[in-house]
Amino acid sequence: MNKFNEKKILVINTGGTIGMIHTERGNPMSPLKPAKDWSEITSNYPLLENFDTGYIQVKELIDSSDMNQKVWIEIAEIIEENYDAYTGFVVLHGTDTMAFTSSALSFMLKNLSKPVILTGSQVPLENPRSDALQNLVTAIQIAGHDLYDIPLVPEVCVFFRDNLLRGNRARKSDASNYFGFSSPNFSKLGIAGSDIQINKARIRKSSQEKFKVDYSMDGNVLIFDIFPGFNPQILRQIFTDHSIKGLILKTYGSGNAPTTEEFIKVIHDIIEQGVSVVNITQCPTGMVKMGLYEASTRLLDEGVISGTDLTLEAAITKLMSLIGRGLSHEEIKKNMLRSNCGEQSIGILSFELTSQKEEILDTIIELNISDVLDVEKIKNTRFRISNLKSNAPIELSITPVDTALSTSLIWEKKISRSNGCYDLITSFNHGSKDILNKGNMIYFRIKSTTVISWDKITFEIFLDEY
Repeated sequence: MNKFNEKKILVINTGGTIGMIHTERGNPMSPLKPAKDWSEITSNYPLLENFDTGYIQVKELIDSSDMNQKVWIEIAEIIEENYDAYTGFVVLHGTDTMAFTSSALSFMLKNLSKPVILTGSQVPLENPRSDALQNLVTAIQIAGHDLYDIPLVPEVCVFFRDNLLRGNRARKSDASNYFGFSSPNFSKLGIAGSDIQINKARIRKSSQEKFKVDYSMDGNVLIFDIFPGFNPQILRQIFTDHSIKGLILKTYGSGNAPTTEEFIKVIHDIIEQGVSVVNITQCPTGMVKMGLYEASTRLLDEGVISGTDLTLEAAITKLMSLIGRGLSHEEIKKNMLRSNCGEQSIGILSFELTSQKEEILDTIIELNISDVLDVEKIKNTRFRISNLKSNAPIELSITPVDTALSTSLIWEKKISRSNGCYDLITSFNHGSKDILNKGNMIYFRIKSTTVISWDKITFEIFLDEY
């Protein structure tokens, strides 16, 4: 293969508005149809012929409303088969489901060292006021970084109307405005004005590992929005279909949901039948913080997985990928709580320390952190005692053993439970990194002025995974 071919950008057309042309050339009133090849797309725009591009169409061009995992696999196959021959890849795609495809590809394409840029348009290329030409030209330039003196962006991205967004952070936020996409919880990777400016600090590092594709995708998942007054039995009825393996639960605010026994029992039974349930917020910006209020604590106790600040598109495609790999519920939970390719801002390592059913005054518990941990990424740690029981008011102290920390922790939140018990939550910030730097085993001493018992203690480590 000669050097010239190694400098090409491969354009992959899946369909959508950007690849549409009028059935009668020069007649903007004639019906639209998918272009049959690259020359038909470029026929009215000689500028596009100046770019050194290859061109491939998927077997059947589709409206993006018909996008599915079979087409995602086909796109990934095209990239895998042509990976060594091209500098980068541009995927032409309809806007309605572009964020789903960009998220799915981010989980499928492992060890990327080349750009994969998805783009589209709100108006067809042949329209005089189309946004397609600018989107397409800039996407080609970013994909062909070393031809145009642009920093390498070895990620799956969406480029749309001057904005380069991480693919698994992007969302379609406007159905008609040319600024159709946003990235609510993550800043832009780049901006295209008179120059293309890339935010190098936000770009993921190019992988030195061999590129590969994980084709695991299981579409047996469901999205359900919580809303005031909904009947939980409808959800139960849906899950009489035992082929459903995953549920994305869209909840209020920071992850809150009804606390009624009827609803909690339905969630409990769904998880008991082997379904992985992930909690994401309905809000366009922000993240789930499970355990912050009782309304989310009940979900946490039942085994619902925090989706932190995942977009809907990233949450559903990540869950499809993990289920497709045949992982156990615990493995799915562990992977959902950690960032795979920059899809979430916070990673969570969660450890259940002990269960103490018998009443105690003084005890030492131990925690073995088996994961490889970069302590510099630690943002916060949280210690949670669930369903604490006492027959008298208590003064409780938790102190790390054999460390320089001699002061007791201050309880930041007390959540009362319906059974008369409560949860205690504290952030354990001071000295966290020092303690975790000393080794994988940590000891905590719990001492009370009166006898107590609890159902579960959880120690969580929150990591910065931007």
